[in-house]
Amino acid sequence: MGTSEVFGFAHDNMGAARKAVESALSISLEEKEESMPPGECFYIWYVPDGPCVQLRRNSGPYQRWQGDPSNPWHPDYGVLVYVHGQAREPTVEALKQNVPGLSFLETMPTM
Repeated sequence: MGTSEVFGFAHDNMGAARKAVESALSISLEEKEESMPPGECFYIWYVPDGPCVQLRRNSGPYQRWQGDPSNPWHPDYGVLVYVHGQAREPTVEALKQNVPGLSFLETMPTM
């Protein structure tokens, strides 16, 4: 089982989060549509056999559980950034050092 580093922005502005991450890593994130809920999007960048970076809203299927009330992973953060895959350490360090307003939240197991 691998791990994923999770970061968060204390706002919900996906455009600003995307710009900050792309600038810090000198990458272009690709927009993808979420399967649930339809119409929502997330952003992804990956290298085969290398790191993967995803930006997602802290809502919808990425909440710990939904109900009344819903329970987001980290309620103080509107946009979450996940970094997983192989050789991700330079990417993680670049995010920690070069993205203002981005907080490291946790390392979590992945499937």
